[in-house]
Amino acid sequence: MIIIQEKLHQLEIEKADIKKLMAENHSTSKISAIKKQLDKFFHFDTLTTEMLLRFVDKIEVNENKDIKIYYRFAQIEGL
Repeated sequence: MIIIQEKLHQLEIEKADIKKLMAENHSTSKISAIKKQLDKFFHFDTLTTEMLLRFVDKIEVNENKDIKIYYRFAQIEGL
């Protein structure tokens, strides 16, 4: 009976380790996907509508013609 309990405990530890590795791998995948998108857009000759829609949340222009750009990068922080 003790051998079975030890084996179950060992399997639970392995299961926790596998779940942790899967979570880390998932985060790494997201970061890699974002990096690929950024690499694609950093090597451009012309600014496209798609680029603006993907990276700019909104643009404000006040009466003094001052421009303020709100980027979407803050959403990437939490992954």
